[in-house]
Amino acid sequence: MTNLPPLDFTKVEALRKHMILTTANMAELFQVSRMTYYGWVKGKPIRSKNDEHVRSVLKQLLQLISDGWPQPEVIPLAQKDRFQRLLEILQEQE
Repeated sequence: MTNLPPLDFTKVEALRKHMILTTANMAELFQVSRMTYYGWVKGKPIRSKNDEHVRSVLKQLLQLISDGWPQPEVIPLAQKDRFQRLLEILQEQE
């Protein structure tokens, strides 16, 4: 990836909270460990091999938000069920 600004994980965290996701959920979506995700949140640089994947996932999540996620019927679900529903939606988009 050339000439892209670094990801702002303050904004990623705001996105995570808006989507009612845990840090473990985000780490799973990004296919990294929770410790790696925490490192990014605290300002550690993201490796170029992860950067492209993370940006792709973020684009999908932003699209879901613009489509109305989380829907009112999803909000009261248990965290595990809500995340499973999100994964199903993401899989349908592929």
